[in-house]
Amino acid sequence: MARRSFSLLKALTKPTTSFSLTPIPTSRSVTYMPRPGDGTPRAVTLIPGDGIGPLVTNAVEQVMQAMHAPVYFEKYEVHGDMNRIPEEVIESIKKNKVCLKGGLRTPVGGGVSSLNVSLRKELDLYASLVNCFNLPGLPTRHENVDIVVIRENTEGEYAGLEHEVVPGVVESLKVINLYCLFDLVNCFVVYCVNH
Repeated sequence: MARRSFSLLKALTKPTTSFSLTPIPTSRSVTYMPRPGDGTPRAVTLIPGDGIGPLVTNAVEQVMQAMHAPVYFEKYEVHGDMNRIPEEVIESIKKNKVCLKGGLRTPVGGGVSSLNVSLRKELDLYASLVNCFNLPGLPTRHENVDIVVIRENTEGEYAGLEHEVVPGVVESLKVINLYCLFDLVNCFVVYCVNH
């Protein structure tokens, strides 16, 4: 993470020139997966996971097949009770640059870290970006929803710094280092400038 931070710090200390932002569009279009230029199917790493993960990822596979989407899945069985994510899974994700993952169960107690967080750290997926908005013509409980949430994805609550203060009272520390904070702010600024 530090390698990106130093370039960010350099950019922040450099004198800025004026720039203009393009106007923000008033409506959004629903984006579908584009076909590759030559129509060749693309590999997607698939981790069904635990709980309802296999049901959800199976449904996605069926939808992709019904759409004749140009993808094929490289399926790996990874479960939350494993000690670590197998290296061939990490290599597949890095090679394919796309992964469909069901949730991995996190063991409770015993100082076991979550494989979900381990995967995010291994792949340097430090930011989670969630975009929520209403689709035209689809009635919803709340109207005119248009919000983007960007949150830190590997530290803070995910640091696992917890201890029992007194029996029955657990304290959790939310710690984030300066470099991760700069990465998160950079992600926010880039998103704002481009959208």
